[in-house]
Amino acid sequence: MKFSEDFLRNKMFTNHALSFEKPDRETVNGECVDTGAMLQENGDYIFRIYAPKAEDVRILLNWNQEPLILKKDGQGFFEGVYKYNPGLTGPVALRVMVDGVHFLSPYIPIFWTANRPMNYIEVPDQEMEFAMIQDVPHGAYIREIYWAENLNNWARCTVYTPPGYMNGKKEYPVLYLLHGGTDNEMCWQYNANVSEIMDNLIAAGDCEECIVVMNNGMLRYHRDEKQDVWDLALEDLLIGSCIPYIEKNYRVKTGKWNRAIGGLSMGSYQTNDIGFRHPELFGYMGQFTASIRQDTSKWAYERNYEEALSDPEKFLENYKVYFRSTTPNEDHFEYYEDDDARYKRAGVDGLPNYHRIVYPDGTSRWKSWRMGLRDYVKLLFQ
Repeated sequence: MKFSEDFLRNKMFTNHALSFEKPDRETVNGECVDTGAMLQENGDYIFRIYAPKAEDVRILLNWNQEPLILKKDGQGFFEGVYKYNPGLTGPVALRVMVDGVHFLSPYIPIFWTANRPMNYIEVPDQEMEFAMIQDVPHGAYIREIYWAENLNNWARCTVYTPPGYMNGKKEYPVLYLLHGGTDNEMCWQYNANVSEIMDNLIAAGDCEECIVVMNNGMLRYHRDEKQDVWDLALEDLLIGSCIPYIEKNYRVKTGKWNRAIGGLSMGSYQTNDIGFRHPELFGYMGQFTASIRQDTSKWAYERNYEEALSDPEKFLENYKVYFRSTTPNEDHFEYYEDDDARYKRAGVDGLPNYHRIVYPDGTSRWKSWRMGLRDYVKLLFQ
């Protein structure tokens, strides 16, 4: 495997929440040196951490992999190579551990996950050029702060508007896009590259122009272990405050056929919760790696979708698009397969609005989520 210089120079590899450029080189003994995570043309990453008083420095990647233990030289540097893994491409969260303490490196890109800032690397993949910055017209990525009545506090959402929105009068449909567990409203942008995906699809004529709105789905009413993951806080926020705010302040088309909802992982569950309960508000539903059942030994939250699936004709009437995607590399692929049988028994899987995609074995989770968004958006607002 060898990536071209032009490919590796794409701003995708330096565009993150804190910067659009690489950080300055680290100064050690008056000399500027390369440290952090350095991407190589074969897709490997060289890690070099300066910690002269440390005894042990290791990199924990993607939570469940074996740690990369760095070797110490005589100059105070710890170094090691993370070999390219085509089955784990896209953004990979990592922890730099210095003598057992988590160290947030200023020389490695930073995003938000695990409910905190985290270092990460973008592992290259030729098949993800659709999510890279290309020479096409670019939309805007905007931060909005609005009052959330149900929380009695301010909330923040982020908004993607298509190229030309700022200078035009056109009205657009809206996709309300939900993120995964322990992430926040920034993550579709800086983990998944939603702006780049939308820019590239619109430029190619592969989707209808639309506005994309992203909220913090980790908002909760409850702080109980078994109720913490899903409750009504996001639903109440979205319906009671966010949608009215967007429809008041942006040029958007209204009505259910101009509103879509979709999400990844936890956001997929929330998509099902909200979309199935409110067919009067959303005409399109997209879930990227989720199921309509769950492990009830872990979560006591009940999700009952029998009513939504009980009448195939009504299901077809309620939703123009019902989209499901996943990868066999998911943690709980068996849940997705179990749902296949549920949709078949309900008579839903044969409907023209039902779309199911399982990406090839070896597709990483973040690659799958990016592809799921890409393929879902192509179906919307037709």
